[in-house]
Amino acid sequence: MVAGSFLHVLSDSRDIAATDDAQQVKVSIVIPAYKAETTIEDTIAALASQTFHAFEVIVVDDASPDSTGERACRALRQSGLRHVVVRLVKNAGPSRARNAGVSLASGEYIAFQDADDTWMPEKLARQVELMDSHPEVTLCGCQADLVAANGAVIGPLFTRLPVFQTMGWRRLLSNAFIQTSCALVRRADLGTQPFDPTLRIAEDRDLWIRLASNGVTALLQEVLVRKAELPTSFMSTNTMLIALDTKRMVDYHVSAMRDYMNWQERRLIYGSLHSSIGKGLAPHSGHYLRGVLHLLMAIGMGYNMTDNMRFLILSNPAVRRVRHRLGLHRANAG
Repeated sequence: MVAGSFLHVLSDSRDIAATDDAQQVKVSIVIPAYKAETTIEDTIAALASQTFHAFEVIVVDDASPDSTGERACRALRQSGLRHVVVRLVKNAGPSRARNAGVSLASGEYIAFQDADDTWMPEKLARQVELMDSHPEVTLCGCQADLVAANGAVIGPLFTRLPVFQTMGWRRLLSNAFIQTSCALVRRADLGTQPFDPTLRIAEDRDLWIRLASNGVTALLQEVLVRKAELPTSFMSTNTMLIALDTKRMVDYHVSAMRDYMNWQERRLIYGSLHSSIGKGLAPHSGHYLRGVLHLLMAIGMGYNMTDNMRFLILSNPAVRRVRHRLGLHRANAG
């Protein structure tokens, strides 16, 4: 079945569900998926465990060359969840995939989820309760555990941040404390094309900053998401985009909000930005020197000087080779 010239509908249970279930859709969950055949079924299984049930699932297969779309259809049919699965005709990137999902949404709220992340059972219930009680909130996030490929917890998404922030946009410029899979927003605040399609990376943070500038940002403190930190993720395999798209996005917002920030705040924002770019580039041999430059700029701005200096030293190719050999030596000795 075809819906427009840019996507194909693979499965749509919403008309059937509407006749079987009088419960109105409160939340639309938008999941962009690309080459996610190994994770999409676990992601959907976690949705089926939600204690809040008035939701629909919208999976947008971004022209995956694998069986992502088919596995999503099978998992959603087996779960009995109200859903629609569409496949884009050609790969378009996260922004356009999410925009396609938003255009199909019918819920009062929209939640976004990446295809390799999982939710705790109370995630939607807790966020919907907060948003219903606080109409001034335009963006709701939550705590998340950052999880390595082997399942080990790396650490929390954020530390020591308040539940409510009236100037959340300012902190978001230097600290990406709301990840895509943690966000719940109001559909009325989005329009139909909320994500900037010219951004291949940081498109979510760009939207969060815009939403936070129009209301209060809320942050539930309990862990409600397990966020996968995988070496095969889009962020990990497109490090140069951090230097290009993220900087362009930050430059735009700093310029737009310049009258509301002092020079110390701007220095913090750009120190954080250069640190992030440097840490993304320095471990890659082809980008090491460029990464070093950004780390030195962060250090020069006084941003996390000890941490950035340590990263600069440990990412040196010669140091990495020595550490690798020592690691092999210890493994062989064991």
